[in-house]
Formats: sequence, structure tokens, C-alpha cells
Amino acid sequence: MKHIYQKMDLDILENIGLTKGEAKVYLTLLEIGTTKVGKVILKTNLASSAVHHILTTLREKGFVSYIKKGNVKHFQAAPPSHVLHILEEKRKQFSDILPELELKQKFRQEHTEAEVFEGTKGILTMLEILIEDTRKGDHYYFFATDVQGKNEEVQTFFKRYDAKRKQKKLRVYGFAPKKLETLFQNRPALKVKYPLFPIPSDISICNNKVALIAWGEKPIGYLLHSKEIAQVYKNYFEDVWKRTTLLNASGAWKDKEKRDALTYVHEQRKGWTKRNIKNFEK
Repeated sequence: MKHIYQKMDLDILENIGLTKGEAKVYLTLLEIGTTKVGKVILKTNLASSAVHHILTTLREKGFVSYIKKGNVKHFQAAPPSHVLHILEEKRKQFSDILPELELKQKFRQEHTEAEVFEGTKGILTMLEILIEDTRKGDHYYFFATDVQGKNEEVQTFFKRYDAKRKQKKLRVYGFAPKKLETLFQNRPALKVKYPLFPIPSDISICNNKVALIAWGEKPIGYLLHSKEIAQVYKNYFEDVWKRTTLLNASGAWKDKEKRDALTYVHEQRKGWTKRNIKNFEK
């Protein structure tokens, strides 16, 4: 019987990540249907050991499955539509990490200066540098700290910083977890929203600088001087700000807006975490 697959079929399957042997075995199974391994070996003219190995790799990739009749395995090809689903899922997985990959590329393409500050005094120095060259009306964005057992202490620290930002006449916007709302009361210089979905923390952005803080036994701060990286964080902040819905009169969130915000943050937030700094330092 003449095989139904042509060179074009093989080339396409190779282009989506199969080896030539895998493509041959998959197309053979599509042609002959559920069968024992011996018939696959006969039809493909491949060595027995090669076919057994290929069937294993195709199963791992989701292209082939098997059923047992007695103690004998009978192999069958996954429907082509299922293969398309596998490819779409891989595309989605790649899309999920795309922001992080692009940020890694920006670290390499752009000359970026990074400074490290240690201790509470070091953090204060870093925050002063963050706003030292600002002008009246410049925007300051932040994702508030959320460290169990330290939130009150940290916000007491930042209340002293409020005066410095007010003196500079900055427009300050931020996000904080809802449970921390009381810590931001009576701080009129700040405009804060409290999303009901996960957000990053310990990030401040002002002009062309980004400050990241790790509040531990000995706090550590990282200050990035980079126009492009700062813009990435600004874009992320502004987009989440738009999608964060204020409570309506009844105290309930609009379902569609909440769902849109959750979807957006899930897709976008992965790239903007402090682990990028660790990658940068390497």
C-alpha cells in the first residue's frame, strides 16, 4: 500500500518540532490506524529500537497513545485537531513568559546602571536619590510592601518619606493589599487603590528610575537607572490602574471588570518581579 504522506507533510511536522523519524511514525499511524509496533516497523523501514524510542517520545509529546489488548500494546495517532491544540497550548505558554523574556533582552541591549543599598539608612538614601532630580508634578508610582509582621513598621518608615515627596510636589499613586488600607489613611498626598487580586510589592518608579526593596533582617535596595526599564514598569502600573475597579455604591465589584483585571494581571505580572534583578546581577 502506498503511504499517504508526502515530503510536504514530513517537512511541516519537522517544522513544528518533530524529528524526521517521529514525523514518519506519526503519519504512518494516521494511515494504518491502531496497530502493534511490528506493523509500524514494517511500514516505516526504521530499525526496531528506533521505532520503540520514537513511540515513547511521541507519547511524551502527546502525539501518540496506546491501548492494551491482552498484554500487547496497540498504538494510535492522536487526531490532528488534538495536535493543533497542543501547539496552541505551547504558544500560550510562550506568550505567558514573553514579557519576562523581553525584559531580559532589554537588560542586555541597554546600558543600565544598578546600585545596591543595604540597611535602613541605605534604603532611605536610595529613595532620596530616586526623587532627587524630579520636578513639580512628576509622577511617582509604587507597589506597597506586604511583609507579614513588618507592614506597620515599614509604613511608619514611609510616612517620613511622604514629607519628602510632598516637598517635591510629586503626584503619588500606589497599589496596596486591601488588608493594609488602614495604614494609608490620613495620608492625603497619596492616591492608593486596593486591588482584590495579586499584585507585586516593594517597587517604586519615578521618571527613569526603578527602586526595588527586599525587607529582611537587613533590608536591601536595588536602584535601576534605565529609561526603557522604567517605562516598562510605568506601562504595567498604568494598565493595572485602569483595570482596577473602584468599589461601587453597594460595595460590590463589577464582575466583568474584575474578570478583565484578573486576566490581565495573570498574563502580565510575571515579568515584573524582583527576580529580574538577580538575573541582571549574574
